Formats: sequence, structure tokens, C-alpha cells
Amino acid sequence: MSDSKLITIGKSEVLKHTSGPKINPASGEPHANNWTFFDHSSGNFKAGIWDCTAGSWEHNHPKLEFCYIVEGSVKIVEKDGPTHIYNAGDSFVVPKGTPVTWIVEKYAKKLFVSALHLEGK
Repeated sequence: MSDSKLITIGKSEVLKHTSGPKINPASGEPHANNWTFFDHSSGNFKAGIWDCTAGSWEHNHPKLEFCYIVEGSVKIVEKDGPTHIYNAGDSFVVPKGTPVTWIVEKYAKKLFVSALHLEGK
């Protein structure tokens, strides 16, 4: 946990790194890495870097997540809704519980901040 010091994403010590194929891909063989740089002691709030190779998968977001695309691009298709394309320099928020399909055509890298729940909710 890292609740009492300034954290620089991408430069501070990595608290946790996970790596592996996306489960049940809809297309391709997407492989993702997740580097967590901040993990609040409550387990409610995290920040880090994520990257992924080409492929697509359905995802029902378990947390509220802010994303900033650093490299590459992603398409996010809302269930029964529009398709969004995000390129390097774009940012977006995915509300908790939103069912979407992530599509990475070549490679994508993002900064993320996620919260399991917010006070008062």
C-alpha cells in the first residue's frame, strides 16, 4: 500500500505487475500487462499502467475507471450502443458495471485510475 507519499506513475516503484492472456477473447490472442503504482489501503482506489496486444473481449467493468490512452488506440463498443474510438492523447471514463467490448487492433497502452465505489454511493 502507498497512502502517504507522492506517486509518479511510470517512475515510482511498481507495487504489483500482472501479465497474461485475456480470458475468453472474442478475437485474436490479446495479452495484457498491468502495472499498479498506487493501491490505496482500502483496496478501493488504484492507479497504474495497462497495455495489451491485438484482440477483443467483452468486459463488464467491475470498477469506475478513468483511462488515458498513451500509445496506440482502442475501440470500445457499448452493449446495444455506440462505438467509441480512442487514440493516443484521448481520455474517457467507464462507469462501474458498464458492459462493453474492448477492441485493440494492434497495440494499446493506457494510464488508469479506478475506484471500486465512491463515498455516498
